[in-house]
Amino acid sequence: MSLVVDLLRSIDDALVTEDGRGIKNVIAGMSRDQGRKVWVETPLGHRYYVVITQDLEAAFDLRYDALSLMSPSDRLEVLAEASDTIDDYKDVIAKIISAETGKRLPDAREEVEASQSFISQAQELLSSRGTTTTGRPHFDLSGEWTSAQVIVREGVGLVLPPFTSPFFGSIAGASTLLANGMPAVVKPPWQASASVAAALSALRETDLGDFLSMINTSSYGTLPAEEVASVVLFGREFTYRSLRRSFSNVIANCSGRAALLLCAEPKDVEGLAKKVVESAVSNAGQACGSVRWVLALRGLGEDLVDSMQDYISQLSVGDPLEGKDVGPLRTRGLVDRAAKLVSDATSRGARALGEARAEGNYMSPVVLSEVPRGAEILWGDVEAPIISVSLYDDCSEVVQTVSMLNSATSVIVYGGLSTAYSVAKSRTGAVVWGRDDSFELLKAMCHVVGDPARYFSEGPELPASRRALLVF
Repeated sequence: MSLVVDLLRSIDDALVTEDGRGIKNVIAGMSRDQGRKVWVETPLGHRYYVVITQDLEAAFDLRYDALSLMSPSDRLEVLAEASDTIDDYKDVIAKIISAETGKRLPDAREEVEASQSFISQAQELLSSRGTTTTGRPHFDLSGEWTSAQVIVREGVGLVLPPFTSPFFGSIAGASTLLANGMPAVVKPPWQASASVAAALSALRETDLGDFLSMINTSSYGTLPAEEVASVVLFGREFTYRSLRRSFSNVIANCSGRAALLLCAEPKDVEGLAKKVVESAVSNAGQACGSVRWVLALRGLGEDLVDSMQDYISQLSVGDPLEGKDVGPLRTRGLVDRAAKLVSDATSRGARALGEARAEGNYMSPVVLSEVPRGAEILWGDVEAPIISVSLYDDCSEVVQTVSMLNSATSVIVYGGLSTAYSVAKSRTGAVVWGRDDSFELLKAMCHVVGDPARYFSEGPELPASRRALLVF
């Protein structure tokens, strides 16, 4: 039996196939094992099979009309029960996440805790704290009139969690839909079905379980777009654009890797260096919010590089379940691409501090200093434990380069507020003024449903609904 499947069985044996080697689907809260078996191997080498469902119609045949009969307060109370279940199994869930994604156990536990925190704040997910909002029309008529906006959820929501946070994405996406009266179908990312199944287990044991499905399918193209009212996505921008061609309402958090701009001396260079390294190697550099690029004034950058190299030299590479600091990349292809990017950068004049060793799905962390503008690593997303450092003589050059760095979805700025404002005017995404808790804010942006910029300025994005105006 696979370690991953064995761990899942200790949480919910109904989700494991009779032979103990595979993971079932969930159809309207009930586990099913009818379908084609496809074997999966995680980055750590754990093998199990998933059942590819042949009955998508049943998976999406969830009674949204019945769910709407449950009051919003009752739905929130039921979600709180799921949080209690998660608490009972949080150590086992963390091991499943680590075994599937290659995260360090402390990072996996943080994902579980973020999921519980999300549920505890579920009250914020309700669009109008009920089904109606009241007010007075903005026009003059004789007599007294009152208006009410009647909101009705129709259809089923689709949740697409990310490989790097499969448990959180499943809990957050499904909770958002359920809290607002919309059933949820969760499609696990490849290689992370057990983490998603653990999330569904916590939810399906509640009174909301009948309104949940989990399906393993080979592609988005097989999904019945006409049945999907809303999609909750944690993923890349190009995935978001692709989904919008098929689905009408896509709520997407496309947060990815981050950049750090250094135009002013930080209070604690060594402390900043440690935070950059910890962020850069989180989930082997694949994590949302992981810092990948440092663009700095020359003197400041050189001091930071020296301190970062001291920390990186102390890191161990290997199985996170054995206590290693840097786990595997998701695929061998990511390792090969990272090695090519390092080679390209050094051929153009960059200095590699330490050796970028690659073996199997593992790659040792490395700092690249003095990376020139022509290096490919600056202009595309990089999922690997690499820190690219570019040095400049003038802060205006730093700002100019950051404004063109489309691969970074967020930027931490160490400099004056005027510098941060200049960066914010020149690009999209989040710009965070550098301070002690800036890196925690990067993580927080990964733990919201929908666009973080909209979430923190306007509130959470909500599933599609049918609205009517009642005037009485």
